[in-house]
Amino acid sequence: MKHYLFVIGAFALATSCLMHRAIAKEVILSSVEKNILVDDRTYTAGDFGVSAASADWSVTKTTLRGGMQNGVELVTIDNGEIEIEIIPTRGMNVMCVRGNGLTLGWDSPVKEIVHPRNVNLNYNSGLGWLDSFTEWMVRCGLEYSGHPGDDNGRLMTLHGRIAHIPASEVTIKVDKLSPHRISLTGVVNEVWFKGANFTLETTISTVPGSNTFRFDDTVTNNSSQDKEFQVLYHANFAKELLEKGSRMEGTISEVQPFNNYAAKSLDTHQIYDAPAKVWADEKVYQITPFADQDGFAHFMLHNQKAGKGVSFHFNIDALPYLTQWKNEDSRENGYVTGLEPGNTFPANRSHERKMGRLPKIGAGETISYQLEYSLLTNPKEVKLARAKIDQLNKGRSIKWGKKAER
Repeated sequence: MKHYLFVIGAFALATSCLMHRAIAKEVILSSVEKNILVDDRTYTAGDFGVSAASADWSVTKTTLRGGMQNGVELVTIDNGEIEIEIIPTRGMNVMCVRGNGLTLGWDSPVKEIVHPRNVNLNYNSGLGWLDSFTEWMVRCGLEYSGHPGDDNGRLMTLHGRIAHIPASEVTIKVDKLSPHRISLTGVVNEVWFKGANFTLETTISTVPGSNTFRFDDTVTNNSSQDKEFQVLYHANFAKELLEKGSRMEGTISEVQPFNNYAAKSLDTHQIYDAPAKVWADEKVYQITPFADQDGFAHFMLHNQKAGKGVSFHFNIDALPYLTQWKNEDSRENGYVTGLEPGNTFPANRSHERKMGRLPKIGAGETISYQLEYSLLTNPKEVKLARAKIDQLNKGRSIKWGKKAER
């Protein structure tokens, strides 16, 4: 059985420790297997039998009421420095992350956290996914992702189903030993009879008092057959980070414009424009990153003055591509950029197969994904993150590709 796991490097060691650490206590928030659904409440260090001396942290479960969001469950991890809002009802998506005057998220025209039961993915020729598009981090996949369209006589709806499947199991865990890492684990099953049979297990965790959090995810093919699959971590940024002169940096090997419109700005794809006054089209760039010695690609986004930013890294053995989506539209229409690690680019599955980028996951196989994000709240932190990327880029050059074939 092939596993996409790292056994070297500090981050991989931390991931291994996550699996084997001593747990002070677990709290089940919901469980299909055990027929459990707990009421709304706030949990603190005392509920897990650990000291809160390092930071005043909490985990709060809330059920939203009214409108399209009625019944949506929200879990907020407040580590004393940042707050992470996670939506078990929507495939363990992350609504936003905020702290110290910085927000990971955007102002979508969709204002409610829409319950999946109110979304028809087939609507508008397969664009129904957009009816609820509002989160900071939306996973796309798993059977398919990318643009809607036909694949061998079947409609592939936009970005797949996983973001609209409620988690079957949700558990809070806290490390017994200092620094008492707080983890929320969810299990999401994407399955249909004699078709896809995938399980996503995601653990979103953070250390009390830190400005960093991470995803330790696995996707398992429970079928007796090898299956094609697509995974995309659709992370959307605006708020305090996106403005005229904002800049994206990364360990980039190759950049290819998605279409002729994007090709016109290929040489300035890393720099952002101000919001349009009325309307603007989207620019998309297909990026092939390179990794550091431990197998991780590094990227960051910072505002025009380089006083605030976000940095992140991910394992490219399982996520070999990054899509840069620049929606420099009006604020009313959703001014936003997406920096999206994936195992393909977000084209229709039929196209990614044609280009030789559509992977398969073996029967019974599990593939692991590690992503870590840090909020950079002052110029010094931004400068240090930029210096790390600059050092990795030293002596290298970017290959500029022609318009992607369609």
